[in-house]
Amino acid sequence: MQGHGRCLKLFLAFALLLVQYAKGGEVDHSHRDTNVTGRCIERERKALLAFKRGLVDKADLLSSWGSEAQKQDCCRWVGVSCSNQTGHVIQVDLHGLYSLQGKMISPKLIELHYLEHLDLGGINFIGIPVPDFIGSLSNLRYLDLSWTYFGGKFPSEVGNLTNLQYLALEAMFMIGRKPSISFLN
Repeated sequence: MQGHGRCLKLFLAFALLLVQYAKGGEVDHSHRDTNVTGRCIERERKALLAFKRGLVDKADLLSSWGSEAQKQDCCRWVGVSCSNQTGHVIQVDLHGLYSLQGKMISPKLIELHYLEHLDLGGINFIGIPVPDFIGSLSNLRYLDLSWTYFGGKFPSEVGNLTNLQYLALEAMFMIGRKPSISFLN
C-alpha cells in the first residue's frame, strides 16, 4: 500500500507542474522578472511606449499600444512578440507600416535586453540618424532597416552585434554612406 501512496504523490506533483505549465507559469521562479504586467515586463512596456512616442502614427496603426488597463500586456501589441517562457520582448516587427514616421528613436529601446528581431522597414525617419545605441542590442539576430529614410551616417557600432545573422539595408536612403558590412559571416 505504501508504494501506491508514493505513486499518488508523484502523480499529484506531476499534475501540479503540468497545470502550472498550461497556465503559462514557470517552474523555476528564480529567473522570472517579478515586475510583470499581464505577461509583459513593465520596464520593457515602458521602453516600447517611449519608442512609440518617437513615432507619428496618423493612421493609428499602433492603437493596441497603450497604458490603459486593456492595453497593459505589450505581448499582445501589433508587431510585438514575447517569449512564452519569460515574457521578455524578443521581437518588434513594424515592417510595412509605411504611414509611420519617426521623430526620434528612443534610447529606451536598450531596455529590451532580450530583443532578437528588430524590423523598422518602411518607416520614414527623415533627418533622424540611426542611433549609435543600436549596437548595444547584443541579442539582436535580425535587423531590417530596408526602405527607411534616415539622416546622418550609419553607425559603425552595428559591428558590435556579434549575434546578427540577418541585416537588410536595401533601398535604405540616408545622408552619408552605408558601412562596410565585413563583420557579417
